[in-house]
Amino acid sequence: MAFLLSQIQTFFESGLLHRLVAVAGVWVLVYVLVRYLDHWIVALDKQTEGIDIDSRELKTLDRLLDYALIAVGVIATLSILNLTSLLYSVMTAAGVIGIVIGFAVKDVAANFISGVFILLDRPFVVGDSIRVGEYSGRVQRVRLRSTEIATFEGPVVTMPNQILATTPVINYTVNAVRRAKITVSLLGDADLEQAVDAMRTVAEAEERRVKDRDVQVFISDVREYVIDLTLQCYFPNDVWFAAQSDLRRAVVEEFKRRGLELAVPVRKNLYPPPLPVNADERANSL
Repeated sequence: MAFLLSQIQTFFESGLLHRLVAVAGVWVLVYVLVRYLDHWIVALDKQTEGIDIDSRELKTLDRLLDYALIAVGVIATLSILNLTSLLYSVMTAAGVIGIVIGFAVKDVAANFISGVFILLDRPFVVGDSIRVGEYSGRVQRVRLRSTEIATFEGPVVTMPNQILATTPVINYTVNAVRRAKITVSLLGDADLEQAVDAMRTVAEAEERRVKDRDVQVFISDVREYVIDLTLQCYFPNDVWFAAQSDLRRAVVEEFKRRGLELAVPVRKNLYPPPLPVNADERANSL
């Protein structure tokens, strides 16, 4: 009996009981996180309006996070139990395996992580008109690994999320209005006041124009025999394309009505002067 009591006292004094309690607490926490992580991911997906992530990708994300939590639990357990040598061995093996896997799935992992940041930051949502590099169009679908953009020309571009995360993205839908810019070229002797008044009159008569933004008409460039006039005004995003096209046509018709001529490209051919021919050479040629 005395021996048993001494062993119990030694057990408590060694601190092993506290470590076992800590280990139990770690795995209870891991269990709770693994159990409810999928519910939190689904709730986060529902809160991100305009981004519809495929359910299979959400399950893949949940599975990867579960593995990461279990790995953290194993490392924490070894550390609490003072199994330093075993911990170092496990971390070394995990590091080597991680490097090998990292090189194998580097691009996939980068796209996946970038998709998570897009999900959280929401630089664009489904339906937004964006431009990325040489591609511009409407966002059709957002996945964790890639994003589909329906270009204005028709084809659908599937772009890896890593590119979207490292390339400037121009979002035309974030602001409610968009600037229309029209440039016309006039001959150098044209009546500039008439041209400016014609462009301003046409723009101010456009009903779809945003009224609280001023119409601007200015000389944007002066070249040989040609003067460029630029008109700037703003339209709502949903009518910008059609309104800008109608505005161009209205400007041309107003110019015709007022007798203003648009400049056309002129090509100059420069030839070297003819070489002088003396009398003897002229006689020989005859």
